[in-house]
Amino acid sequence: MFLTHWNYSMDVFDLKAVEMDKVLVKDVMSPSALTASKGETVAEVISKMRKAKVREVPILEGDKPIGLVSYASFVSRRNVPLTAKAEHIMIPCPKLEEDMKVIRAAEEMMVAGVRGAPVVRNQKMIGFLSRTDIMKMLPKVDELKDRPVGSFMSGSPQTVTQRDTVRKAQILMKGLNARTLPVTDEANRLVGAVGMTEVMNVIWSSAGPKPPNEIMGGREPLDPEVGGVMSRNPVSIAPTDTVSKAVSIMLEKGLSTLFVTDSGKLVGVLSQADLMEQIIGLKPREGLYVQMTGLDFHDPEVYDALYEQIGKAMKRIDKIESLRVFTIHTTVYHSEGMKSKYSMGARLTTEKQMYYAKSVDWDVYRAMNNVLEMIEKSVKKEHGKSIDLKKHTQ
Repeated sequence: MFLTHWNYSMDVFDLKAVEMDKVLVKDVMSPSALTASKGETVAEVISKMRKAKVREVPILEGDKPIGLVSYASFVSRRNVPLTAKAEHIMIPCPKLEEDMKVIRAAEEMMVAGVRGAPVVRNQKMIGFLSRTDIMKMLPKVDELKDRPVGSFMSGSPQTVTQRDTVRKAQILMKGLNARTLPVTDEANRLVGAVGMTEVMNVIWSSAGPKPPNEIMGGREPLDPEVGGVMSRNPVSIAPTDTVSKAVSIMLEKGLSTLFVTDSGKLVGVLSQADLMEQIIGLKPREGLYVQMTGLDFHDPEVYDALYEQIGKAMKRIDKIESLRVFTIHTTVYHSEGMKSKYSMGARLTTEKQMYYAKSVDWDVYRAMNNVLEMIEKSVKKEHGKSIDLKKHTQ
């Protein structure tokens, strides 16, 4: 089958290694969280988010969670009326049960594309589980703690320059489903970072101390260059650094993304989403976990056809290597009238390693076929190398 800011004690995990398949949501969730109520306005929710410095807020109807307002709620829209009700811009989110296994909860959060989700008992919210909550366990997970980040980081990351506009950064974040972008110079040296916080601060600031009728998602007169708002002290690690070290830095500095550099040059990005994929890969399952994001077709037959393509390719690959997780994100460009161009980036995690592929095409099925062919060729190539190595060592 195909499948922030919360504080709590980690003492329960300090004495022994964590067996991820036994940890429950209630063991690691934050018992309290900032929330907003149905009927509150966008302006009121923004005020809460800025004051508490959080990136997502559950929306409640009474004690029951009905959705989530996040930075993505604003970045994905051209304009947001500040007088609109929170429920009009919220995004759906899973409602996690307290006795659910954390691995399954991580899977549901990834499928929904959210960084956190409310935890419920009898449909009423009793806590909140964020990616950060889950990450705190990783240095105690034997299967992951010593894994080098270079073996599963996102390679060839999209970048911006200091002279690019904040509006461009916003568009890239929306298309890439990213929260932080590296800023590089002409030699691909890492010189800064711009995150969704900086982008939203520009958008919010453009509304002034007394906001007008709406936040303009990129059409506001003010559109400064990235160099004027970026952080000039980006945090980076080496490809050989371990998961334990990466998580320690993320937690200490409150980061959701680390940049991976080699001799000062950017070679990859490590995000909380990358770490969540590794956790999901630990779940015992029959078949492959597949996540496809970025597309917005209303015809379910399109998705059925795409999943059929994936299924056929993965069935062939599974005969060579045991499969764990396949994720594919699509950026859609509307550049010729009603016709769209599709840019796909795929990553396959097997028991042995990770494989990457990218493709751009005007036809979504051809784009999918191209990335699948590239992945399959890479797997076969590595399998051939492994066979040759065994022959030479016998």
